[in-house]
Amino acid sequence: MLMLDSYNTLDILVNAVLAFIMLGLGLSLNADSFKNIFIHPKPLTVALLLQIIGLPIISFSIACFSGLQDEVKVGIVIVSVCASGASSNLVTHLFKGNVALAISMTVLNSIITLITIPLVVNLALMAFLGYTTEIKLPVIETMLQIFSVSIFPASIGVLIRKLRPSFAKSMESPLKIVLTLLLGLVFTLKIFLGESKGGTGIQITEVLEILPFLLLLNICAMLLGFYGSRLFKVSYANQFTTAIEVGLHNTALALLISGTILKETAMEKPAIVYAMFSFFTAVIFTFVIKRIYKGKENTTLSS
Repeated sequence: MLMLDSYNTLDILVNAVLAFIMLGLGLSLNADSFKNIFIHPKPLTVALLLQIIGLPIISFSIACFSGLQDEVKVGIVIVSVCASGASSNLVTHLFKGNVALAISMTVLNSIITLITIPLVVNLALMAFLGYTTEIKLPVIETMLQIFSVSIFPASIGVLIRKLRPSFAKSMESPLKIVLTLLLGLVFTLKIFLGESKGGTGIQITEVLEILPFLLLLNICAMLLGFYGSRLFKVSYANQFTTAIEVGLHNTALALLISGTILKETAMEKPAIVYAMFSFFTAVIFTFVIKRIYKGKENTTLSS
């Protein structure tokens, strides 16, 4: 999510691919999928609370004991408050989780962060750098982004499924492969291309310095999502769906805050590093969890 005047060809490509992913995910859903989320809101409420309250506490703790540059510490907190996006929805779909819950979390979190990001980021600025600043997120553009990249394409997918159910079903398997490859391609370009071409230009030494702490944040976030929701006895599918949603973050939004709004290059580094591995660790984590709890899916309530 970037300001309009900072868009380049690569950013447009990334957003186009994310919109296509959401359309593909919509093909696997119907209107009742979303209706049930709000008729039985416990899984969504638990997931949002874990992400909004639990995750910043973890990120502050890791940042405090990291020994990293203070600006980088703030960057770690910024990553934690930038809620999940289309990539987490795709992982949920690949592992047959609750895609409607995942998409609902993505949309609602994108709205909630308009309030939580200024509050939490200013706490981090005060804690680590001794100052606060006015953080104004682009509200209108954020809403347009949510609609164009998430709500609209997913709705089109749901409509196609309603009108052409046989076509939607036939596309599920090939789309899993195509969407995964597309997402991997555009984010590989984003990470490794030079800054002049829309990439990040980060150095390997910087990656290695920050990686252990971001990896710890990622693992703790997924454990929080899974076992936190398990504590509240939501269904097994909702447990690992929450783990994926809490573990993956909108690193493009984190780059907007750290680079475009705060204009601190050092604060951008955690978001860049997190984007490099978090998709893959989410896949591995979910695979391991499903192996561990194989055959135990019905040991919790079905909410």
